[in-house]
Amino acid sequence: MRLSGRIALITGASRGIGKSVALAFAREGAGIFLVGHQDEDALQQTLQETRALGAEAEGGLFDVGNYEDVRRLTSAIERRFATLDIVVNNAGVIRPTPLLDITPAQWEGTIRTHLHGTFFCTVEAVNRFMKARRSGKIVNVAAAAALRGYHGVADYASAKGGIVAFTRNAAKELQSLNIQVNAVIPVARTRMIDSLGGYYERAFGEKAATRITEVASPEALVPSFLFFASSDSDYVTGQVLTADGGTTS
Repeated sequence: MRLSGRIALITGASRGIGKSVALAFAREGAGIFLVGHQDEDALQQTLQETRALGAEAEGGLFDVGNYEDVRRLTSAIERRFATLDIVVNNAGVIRPTPLLDITPAQWEGTIRTHLHGTFFCTVEAVNRFMKARRSGKIVNVAAAAALRGYHGVADYASAKGGIVAFTRNAAKELQSLNIQVNAVIPVARTRMIDSLGGYYERAFGEKAATRITEVASPEALVPSFLFFASSDSDYVTGQVLTADGGTTS
């Protein structure tokens, strides 16, 4: 069991990629703290499934784009597990909108959830748990839109591009603490992909939407996250792994 004895924080864990990663980590022996934002029922279902696999699992609803909420969730981890070894910064939102129609409020909300949330969770985890122990794994989630242009996602793509830059800079600064920071660029069939597919269908037709949505399930991405979360990646940091079935090739 590659994560036996490790404690992992996974944000955006109610469904999709976050849920698949949580179940995989549970199978590999990790204790898990799962974070959702609004859907309590979905989060509880994920917690139930991870516990059924034998994992110690706790969690709750928090807004990772709010620093005080992140402090509350790391306090909850400290009370329950006393330590933290792995952070998967997966929480995100997408609201496909033409560039010229994106409001300042939407721009701010998207950047705050993705980029601020990644920064807040990373800094809190390192300062509270990882720095003193001089070990840890941070796995960030970027997006193909950070590497190539799409329609309707300028705010989302900008946030994800920021996460790529943050990953490389954080890796450099945390290297002396033996903390590896890497990112995955995943493409899988999730509610976010379905939302983008719906936008493409309305704007460009069914064939364009099909090209967006005909992708693998989230389970296909799990090995990439396991690699970065486990000791297999102890000599790997500052890297961005594109797990997209060739979408950006």
